[in-house]
Amino acid sequence: MPDPKKLKKRSEFQRVYQNGRKYWNRYFVIYVLHTHFDHLRLGITVSKKVGKSVQRNRVKRLIRESFRHLRPQIQTTYDVVVVGRTPASRLKCQEAQSTLYNLFRRASILMNNRSHRNGVA
Repeated sequence: MPDPKKLKKRSEFQRVYQNGRKYWNRYFVIYVLHTHFDHLRLGITVSKKVGKSVQRNRVKRLIRESFRHLRPQIQTTYDVVVVGRTPASRLKCQEAQSTLYNLFRRASILMNNRSHRNGVA
């Protein structure tokens, strides 16, 4: 049974890339698309340009762990694709979480944009 909280199909990623809004910084690029579903879905992409499989998998783990902590603060009616960039492989977990938090805040998809960061450095 497919996980409804993950983007898996190429067509789902393409829809977010083509119709979503794009936000970026040095470490990540996020694409955000408003949907009519009642749950938040995440897709992760890390190119081979980032490095060998060890570095790519580390970046994916950082993104998943950061997203897990930030998920309660994010509105549920969105599809989000996070693209890891090369410098992200040198981030620590807290730095990745803070960086993604700032991107989500810029994208205006947090529950309350004016609230404090709940321990996010």
